Formats: sequence, structure tokens, C-alpha cells
Amino acid sequence: MKFQYYNPIRFHFGTDAFDQIPELCEGHKVMLVYGEGSIKENGVYDRITTLLKEHGIPYVDYGGQTGAEYQGILDGIALVKKEKIDAIVEIGGASAMDTGKAIAFGAVHENLEDYIEGKKVSDNCHLFNVIIPTYPSTGSEANGVCDIMEYKGGGAELFGAWPDYCLMDPSATSSLDKKSTTYSALVCFIQTSAWYIGNHQNDIAKGFAKTVLQVLLDSLDRLLKNPEDQRARENIMWASCVNTMGVFRSGVDQFYPWTLFSVGYIPRVAHQVSYREALVIAYLSWLKGISKYHMSDICTLFTEVFGISTALDDESIVDEGCARLKKLMEEGEIPVSLSAYGSCPTKEYIAGALNPEDFGEFTQDEMYEMIAKCYA
Repeated sequence: MKFQYYNPIRFHFGTDAFDQIPELCEGHKVMLVYGEGSIKENGVYDRITTLLKEHGIPYVDYGGQTGAEYQGILDGIALVKKEKIDAIVEIGGASAMDTGKAIAFGAVHENLEDYIEGKKVSDNCHLFNVIIPTYPSTGSEANGVCDIMEYKGGGAELFGAWPDYCLMDPSATSSLDKKSTTYSALVCFIQTSAWYIGNHQNDIAKGFAKTVLQVLLDSLDRLLKNPEDQRARENIMWASCVNTMGVFRSGVDQFYPWTLFSVGYIPRVAHQVSYREALVIAYLSWLKGISKYHMSDICTLFTEVFGISTALDDESIVDEGCARLKKLMEEGEIPVSLSAYGSCPTKEYIAGALNPEDFGEFTQDEMYEMIAKCYA
């Protein structure tokens, strides 16, 4: 067991979290980065801008950031320089957060491409950056990674783009409908499960992950029955942070779980499927596929976290576990197939879109079969 742990973000959690905004942003000119505008419908935008206005803090809007696309990031950097902005505040879900983090980083570096492509290593410099999550799931608010789309025809990642503060008010998620709430919990669950099944070295980190997985399932069940359950919303918001802030990474010795993201990546670049929809549907297909190589780990996930009986044979445990996940998806009114987007891309397309290491233990035929099942 050998690892290093570091997270430079300061987290403020609670219904008074937004009260930190005037003090944090004092003396700055702020860019507000957000998505399609749900924050205006649920009152979050008004709460934040009222605080800025009351304290004489100038701000510029940069809305419509729904895909963390590279051109949108470049346009944001240009606006920052034009308006002489020196602080970024991201409000919303993963796309807004990744866009804002990349803008804050890119605004102080000459060639962003060099950092995306790994030619240069992050020096952790960036504009002052505050994240306000309103759609917790991916944990982008708790790490330094930006998932960038439409970069030279595909997807890419920028590492080392950390925010400074994360302000979390669970009441900001109360307007999420059943579908969005289900996606929120399941995306967080799926990402955390990758740390859980891939860790055979650190009992504490694995135990933390198990607790988060169990709490997520319980909280989602409670919210599907009662959307006003505040404690359940608090649990999901904090779980989103914890799942990527690095605690679970300590002691991870198996990296095969990340082939899941290869399965989910293809629909995203081929048909512009959202990260959450692609990942949740890919998970069901991937669990069946990966159990061929790591049956013990997948059975442990279902017996230890879901409580499925160990008296069943291994294949029955996996079948029962996937059936329960599918039932959760159906109860949350989210699709279990990508057929609405068209047909599965060809084997040739998949081979060209993925690097050889992205296949892990899977053959090209196996990868194609898993992706094809997502469209069934």
C-alpha cells in the first residue's frame, strides 16, 4: 500500500454556503459560468447575483455551457481577457464546472493545447475559482480534472485545473426532477464503484467507498419515494464530492474498471449522448462483460453493497444485481437503451475512436458487443 494524497480545495457545506460569496469575491471582477438556465428558474442565479450586486462586485455572464466543448472554453478565455476578469464562478453541473475550471486555467497559460496533450505539466496556476454545484454527480467540483469535448474531433482531458473553493447548498438541488435526481445518484454510484472493485490494498479506502455506495442507494430510494427528503439530498451532494476528491484512490491496484468509460465514450462522440446517459446505460452492459474476467469483484459489489444472497451461483448474482440496477433506472424514469439515438457505431469506428489501452482485457469484438447492447 503506497500512495500520496492531496486536495487543495476548501469546501463549505450547508444552507448558508452561499453567504461566503461576497467575502470570497470581494475585489474581483467575476465571470459566472453556467448551463442552459435552470439556475434562473430555480432561483439560484438570483440568490448569487443579488449577493454580488449588494456588495458592489461586478460580474459578466457566460451561460449556455452545456457540453464543456473546447471552442466554448476558448471563447470564454477570450471574454476573460477582453473584460479583464480575474475570478471565475461556475454554477451547475459537470459541463459548466469543467468549462469554468478550464477557462480559469487557460486564461493564465499561453498554449492550453500543450497541457491538454500532456506536453506540459500543470503548475496549478489559475484565476481565482469558486465552484457552486447544483447538479451533483460527477464530482468535478472536488478535483482538478476537466473533461473536454469536441477537441480535434474527439474528447480530451485537462489535468491540474483545481478550483479554490466549493460552496455546497443542498437546497439548490431541490428543483431536480425524478429523472435528474436518479441520474445524479447513479452516476456518483457508478464512479464510486470503480474505486471499490479496483481496490484490494487499502481496507479503509475500500470501506469508505462501500459506505458511500450503500448511502447512495438508500438516499436514491428515499428520494424516489419523497423528493423533499433533505437528508437524502445532502447525502448525494456530499457523496459527489467525496467520490473524486482522492480518498478512494489510495491503494487502488486494479485499473480494469476504467474500461467502463471506454464503453460510455463511444456514444458520446458518435451521437453526442450526454455523459450521464451514456455512462448509466453502459454500466449495465459492462458489468456483464467484465464479469467474464473479474467475476469475484463484481459478485462482491452485488453481495456486499446490494445485499444479494451469496447462496446464489456467480452468474445468478450478476444477473440479479443488474436487474436491480435496471429497476432503479426504470423507477427513476431514465432510459435503459440508446436506441433513440440510432444504431451502434461500426467496429471500425470504435477501433478508430479508442486507443489500444482503452480496450483493457477486452477484444475488439467484445468491446463492440458491449457497446451494441447499449443500443439494443
